[in-house]
Amino acid sequence: MTAPPLRAVVVGCGAIAYEHLPFLASSGQAVLVGVCDRSAALAEAARDRFKAAAAYTDYDTMLAEAHPDIVHVLTPPQTHDALVRAALAAGAHVICEKPMTGTAAETEALLQCAAQAGHTLTESRNLLFNDPLIELIGLIGDGRLGDIIECDILLSVDFLSGPFGDRNLSGPAVALPGGAIHDFLPHLVYVFQALTGVGDIAEVYGVMQSRSDNPRAGYDFLDALIDAGSVRGRLRIASDVEPASFTVTVRGSRATAETDFYNPGLLFHGPPNVGKRSALGQIANGRRLIRAGFTNFRDKVMQHGPMHGMGRMLDAIYSAIRNAGPMPITPEQMIDTARLTDRLIALGRQR
Repeated sequence: MTAPPLRAVVVGCGAIAYEHLPFLASSGQAVLVGVCDRSAALAEAARDRFKAAAAYTDYDTMLAEAHPDIVHVLTPPQTHDALVRAALAAGAHVICEKPMTGTAAETEALLQCAAQAGHTLTESRNLLFNDPLIELIGLIGDGRLGDIIECDILLSVDFLSGPFGDRNLSGPAVALPGGAIHDFLPHLVYVFQALTGVGDIAEVYGVMQSRSDNPRAGYDFLDALIDAGSVRGRLRIASDVEPASFTVTVRGSRATAETDFYNPGLLFHGPPNVGKRSALGQIANGRRLIRAGFTNFRDKVMQHGPMHGMGRMLDAIYSAIRNAGPMPITPEQMIDTARLTDRLIALGRQR
């Protein structure tokens, strides 16, 4: 027999909710039985747009009345712990936006709470389901890059122009040990780990700074080197360079590949067209860029943007829960990401 759809609710109806709610409103795997936000206007707007059964401003009331099978926790990180624990106590599975917590110890404690409750807890890592990363992982799996030796990731985006850095807003932008950097960093860490197979066992060097001296943002610059023996990498986050990009470069013993989550298009440097005097590889990459330009134009028109992996991730999580199958994101992976993130955040305390 086919398992029934899961009764789903959302707490937190801000911008990230509008990446989760389209799946919940259209998937046969879910029935959207409630949305919740402290702002009645936000909750009602989400209810009306995505045809939720009810809108709430009180989380405990929603849990008691909606009887959810699964809760999407989409609020600021400092609120996650209490909301996740309440959902687990109510008998629900949980999908929580990243960063799930501020430290690896807190992540481990929440995962232990979920295990004791007999329910799943999954931290969102939607980039694993994006086209560019799927293509890179495919190249690695096919052996076309050889042994992976280096992985460099750069996120350049002016997040100080938004709520993280707006001095006219009251309250902290993020209540996290790593400030605004901490909100973005898990993406870079789990992508690096997915491409290299590195867990949390690595030497970390570098700097994490507040170059803008913006008290709301806290840290706004990271440049870190990771040395895991046979694999090394560089993770960078900067708010003061243009253009906005989220580039990933993977170098192996046979070839190198690179892409950009913001403007996807794969560049491949390796056999059969290699050599200091060979232009064939450049010609092939030029053709790839031309095709990518047309594809990216189409994707922008069709709203197939950098968050397009979200629906795929949610579909995989829901399928695993409904069919009692293996989860696409494991507790061990979440702990490894949190531990390496801790070590990177510690760079800011070394100055």
